[in-house]
Amino acid sequence: MPIHNPAYRPWSGTGVSESLRSWTICTTGIRRTAKSAWLKRLMLAAFLPLLFFAVPFFLFEQSERDPRMWRSFVGFVRAFDRTSILSTKLGNVPINPTAEEFREIRHGAWSFLLLTMLRNPQAFLMVLVVGIVAPPLISQDLRTRAYLIYFSRPITRLEYIFGKVGVVAFFLVVISASPALVLYLVGLLLSPSLGVAFETWDLPLRILLGTATLVIPTTLLALAISSLTLESRYAAFAWFAIWIIGHVTYTALTMIPAIESERQQATYQPGWRLLTSPYQVLGNVQSYIFGFAENPSMVTSSFLMLVAVSLVSLAILFRRVNAPMRA
Repeated sequence: MPIHNPAYRPWSGTGVSESLRSWTICTTGIRRTAKSAWLKRLMLAAFLPLLFFAVPFFLFEQSERDPRMWRSFVGFVRAFDRTSILSTKLGNVPINPTAEEFREIRHGAWSFLLLTMLRNPQAFLMVLVVGIVAPPLISQDLRTRAYLIYFSRPITRLEYIFGKVGVVAFFLVVISASPALVLYLVGLLLSPSLGVAFETWDLPLRILLGTATLVIPTTLLALAISSLTLESRYAAFAWFAIWIIGHVTYTALTMIPAIESERQQATYQPGWRLLTSPYQVLGNVQSYIFGFAENPSMVTSSFLMLVAVSLVSLAILFRRVNAPMRA
């Protein structure tokens, strides 16, 4: 009898529906990536800001019963960046607001706190998480020629890209939308009645929309960079360099004009300089989504830039994924 039978042998495993091909690539990538010890630490760190931001929610909701809590809330919020946009949104708030005034203020205060959490600790974690997750996803497939295994099966290029996008998007949603939604639920639990949910019903939608604004362009850009090199460490370096150089450039261009505006007691608007920093572009669009237009004249330009980055990155992805098969 032969030891090895080279004849055709039917597949004996469990089949997967055609509609779940991208899902299979995505879940496999998530399981493999989640083994990283550093990534696990970052996932845990993403929920630590909840302990900090729950404090102003508690102070605000208790202020209706105790005026001293209101003074503590105002002092707490003044420590945040961009507090001026909260003052502009809320208008002239009395020293001791009434119950009716609290209902009018609540939506703006909650929006500001949720936006601050998304823009500060979560945005910083996003850069780190994407720098760990995205670089090896496509570059390793190109280096090890794993794409030959993928495309020897009935998998299209679009399904392959969607599967890889889903890996990065999953971790970004976990560190951005999930903590923000939990914080919103904490606010509801601390509020005097469930009727507050009707006053703030749109905030979960704004959280999801703000998260999508963050996830789509950053995921596509990171994967496009990964597809341009066979070494994942080069892709990681390029990803971090984009954010660091953008921040340094924006700071250098705005430092002197901002100081001059402060001397003249005028509000400084960075204008086109804002487009040099990916962080500022994302933050400007997210601020608009939550109802705080920090730079109203640049909202459209910032949104168009995010769309352009997404489309260019997607075009690069398709070209690079197709390139090995054309060789």
